Amino acid sequence: MATRTAPAVGALTMTKSAASLHLIDASGDLHAESVYATGDGLGDLAAIEALAADYQPATQTSLWKVTQTLEWEGDADPDNADVGQRNSVKDGINLLFKNIALAKSQTPRVVAPVAAIMQGNQDIPLLSDAILTALITEYLANALVGYSLSSAQYTERRERGNNPRIK
Repeated sequence: MATRTAPAVGALTMTKSAASLHLIDASGDLHAESVYATGDGLGDLAAIEALAADYQPATQTSLWKVTQTLEWEGDADPDNADVGQRNSVKDGINLLFKNIALAKSQTPRVVAPVAAIMQGNQDIPLLSDAILTALITEYLANALVGYSLSSAQYTERRERGNNPRIK
């Protein structure tokens, strides 16, 4: 089984934080300027607002969005990953979630899927497997509230192949 090295998500284990200032110039070109700090150095919203407030007067661009990123980082060691069929991050299951009321969709991807969530050696996702069901349920309960799963399809390199779309 592949090994997780990322620490548990929590305030005491945060390894890095970042604030990104999203800017647009008069011609419509976009740029994001990111500042990183160790630990929760930029976890304080007042510190991020102070950075944004001091940056805007120094630029001719319009500051139109500010994002905050918190990171919990472990070791990026390929020896912690499994070797098997479909083990590349280029291989994966595209999940299509739709929110009809908002006319929006989101497409998270399960990369390098384990054999248990695929139908035998076929390139067909097995939505009834407990592992995949738990992940879909988590998406719907927390990240994609108001959405519903529309389809799932295995692809390589994110492009849609001739593999069946499971609904």
